[in-house]
Amino acid sequence: MARITRPLTNNEILKAKPREKDFTLHDGDGLFLLVKTTGKKLWRFRYQRPGSSSRTNLSLGSYPALTLAAARQIRDQHLTTLAQGMDPQQQQEQASEQRQIELDSIFSTVATNWFQIKSRSVTEDYAKDIWRSLDKDVFPVIGEIPVQEIKARTIVEALEPIKARGALETVRRLNSCA
Repeated sequence: MARITRPLTNNEILKAKPREKDFTLHDGDGLFLLVKTTGKKLWRFRYQRPGSSSRTNLSLGSYPALTLAAARQIRDQHLTTLAQGMDPQQQQEQASEQRQIELDSIFSTVATNWFQIKSRSVTEDYAKDIWRSLDKDVFPVIGEIPVQEIKARTIVEALEPIKARGALETVRRLNSCA
């Protein structure tokens, strides 16, 4: 007969003190709190990978930054993911990769990478001038927009205020960068 796990309480978690060895406090449905010998308390979710007999632990976060209620909510989300036949760990890794791709495609990131290459082939003063123009005039307008969403009209709108103040050479230089 299966052992029935009594859900944890906040009081039990607060009273859990470090011992000579790491130990766990189980909440049920794969959620447990790992109490380290250092006193650090870490939430883990243990589950069986879909289509496999291997079990794995997924780190959720540390207590008290991640509360008992929040850890249970994450566990429930992972149980739903498992019910759909997907691996929560793989799903987290894919989401992390997608976030990194999105960050790498932000205009300011792409422009910074471009500038590192471009600055090697121009004089130091010219490179400083380019960067100053980008930093002062372009980044505030389109710096946080993903490159694939920037249209010609967006660039024209970014250059209009520079043109309006009469800095035509800056407009020409920035336009040649784009």
